[in-house]
Amino acid sequence: MIKRLRVTVLADNCVAARDLLAEHGLSMLIEADDRRILFDTGQGKVLRANADALGISLSPLDAVVLSHGHDDHTGGLAGLLREVSPSAIFLHPAAMQPKYAKSENPPHRSIGMPESSRQALDAVQDRIVWTRSATEVVPGAWCTGEIPRLPVNEQTPTGFFLDADCRAPDPIADDQALFIDTPNGLVVIAGCAHAGVVSTLDRVSALTGHTQGLALAGGLHLGRATYNELEASANAIGRRNFQILAPCHCTGMRAQSYLRARFHSRVQDVGVGIRLVLGER
Repeated sequence: MIKRLRVTVLADNCVAARDLLAEHGLSMLIEADDRRILFDTGQGKVLRANADALGISLSPLDAVVLSHGHDDHTGGLAGLLREVSPSAIFLHPAAMQPKYAKSENPPHRSIGMPESSRQALDAVQDRIVWTRSATEVVPGAWCTGEIPRLPVNEQTPTGFFLDADCRAPDPIADDQALFIDTPNGLVVIAGCAHAGVVSTLDRVSALTGHTQGLALAGGLHLGRATYNELEASANAIGRRNFQILAPCHCTGMRAQSYLRARFHSRVQDVGVGIRLVLGER
């Protein structure tokens, strides 16, 4: 169990203060007791600059966790690994697959892990931990591994594919979340929740046996969600009685407004520079 937990946003679509930089991406530094985890690396354009502006050293790191293989979560990996030697890097094997987003007019856009990040991973193969199933990152903090999808798709298809012709849909099997056990309850951190909010939270509940939580933070990928999909996601959140909601990155403004109308002051504004202090203070 993690007694002291602090989460600092280093890359996001928005900033929370002057002298910080935004990009479409996500990176969070998680300080769990005396362990340090970097959850995703953003596109790589702002990670170092924001860390410097916030007076945060990225070294040492006990672990890097990649929520999935899209470039807005893995683009900063090469630059990071040139400066920092994390003890382990956690990712699902499917994060290495080619990934494309369908454009109205071809050629379609490659959104997979940049080649520089692939090469950086090749150089540290002995420290890679493949997370096909639930995996402990540090004591008290776990990756979900691959998340089983619900029989009924609770989210609108997003147009992601495995091939440049965009004929083979990408199930994004590499999507995973991080969950952390604290004295005040369970903290769940999502990169994009491509598996769906409902499926992600069901996976965490199945792994932990916990039906209640303290905080849910990160990207929830609800920008294109229908009202029914928003409602299903909010119901899953409500059933777990999360006291802190910190949606960001790909959640979408409409979904954030819906969540704020539903959960009021539990929903916090998030952007680069925000620090969430969880667990014992």
